[in-house]
Amino acid sequence: MKLLKAGICLLAMMLISGCWGQINFDQLTVVSAIGLDPAKDGMVRVTLQLSNPTLPVAAGGGSQQRRPYVNYDAIGVTIQEAVERIQHQAKKSLFFPQTKVVLINEQFARRGLDDTMDYFWRETNQNLNSWVLVSRLPARQVLDKAMELEPVPSEEWRKYLQGDWKRPLQVDVQMYQFLPRLNQIGYQAVSPGIGPFNASGKTNIMEIGDSAVFKNDRMVGWLSGEESQIVNWLTGVSRHGSFHTDFAKEESVSYSLNSIRVKVTPLIRGDRLAMKVRIKGEAEVLTATLPLHFGTEHAMLRDTLNKQVKLAVEDTIDKLFDNYVSDVIGFGEALHRSMPSEWKKRKSNWDKELRQVDADISVSFRIRRTGLLH
Repeated sequence: MKLLKAGICLLAMMLISGCWGQINFDQLTVVSAIGLDPAKDGMVRVTLQLSNPTLPVAAGGGSQQRRPYVNYDAIGVTIQEAVERIQHQAKKSLFFPQTKVVLINEQFARRGLDDTMDYFWRETNQNLNSWVLVSRLPARQVLDKAMELEPVPSEEWRKYLQGDWKRPLQVDVQMYQFLPRLNQIGYQAVSPGIGPFNASGKTNIMEIGDSAVFKNDRMVGWLSGEESQIVNWLTGVSRHGSFHTDFAKEESVSYSLNSIRVKVTPLIRGDRLAMKVRIKGEAEVLTATLPLHFGTEHAMLRDTLNKQVKLAVEDTIDKLFDNYVSDVIGFGEALHRSMPSEWKKRKSNWDKELRQVDADISVSFRIRRTGLLH
């Protein structure tokens, strides 16, 4: 009987509703973006962009409104330490599950991320679906000065990276994809870059453009928009794009490329590793600065397009494998899937293997429409 009474009491206590662990809404502030910059002595400067919704104008009129966000920053040995200092400044609980963007300064990325990025693995409230951007300017400056159509800049960047309408010249990566590739041999990280719209840097309008290439946890260089587009093709991220072919006397033709199909096949030729790349698709002429006539020009346009796309792919692969020694196209993963025993034998010396890869590339675009009226 005593055990029965004790069980009933325990059950009643479990059914009693309570608010012991509750945090009131007005005690929370949403973290829209996180910025990471290098600081002295190997420390990190963390900037948090906190949502600050516009409140109704108080009685008595007036048009003054609060800024829709506020930025706090602090320096710490780790990201966690800096975040705790920011929380003391903000005097509220920080809510990370709705973070849109993590902005990493270029100099910080070149220093190496392995000692700091584990915070995002360990902190259970982090949003691993947030988008990663590498900034040419200090992240704190970009978050504070960027001018976008959206009231909160990070929301504009998220919509751009998430939308299907973004240009194929940009890569994109989310935190759950980015983090494991910092320690992966056969498929390394690449991230879109963000910087001022013009080269002078004298504007607060930001452009998401070139791509930051990583070798393990350290950034090693940039890819141009055209090179980034080719990475998207080789990784299967994009099946469309644009291309510009040059002719003599400063004449050119621009194309829209669609239905792009790419097949990357690892091969062994003797003792050397080779990569067979087959690219097929359809092309449509957009603009031309040279006179086009129906007939022979069609074959000439097709052959020139295929030749110049092939050269661009070869140059991109050479830049990645020879200059940066970085496998951002996942060739090692392709080898692992198709020939596990060869991958096991070669992965310990993958840097040397990348430099010696023979790339066999063929390109075949069919010009579906030339825009001719004949």
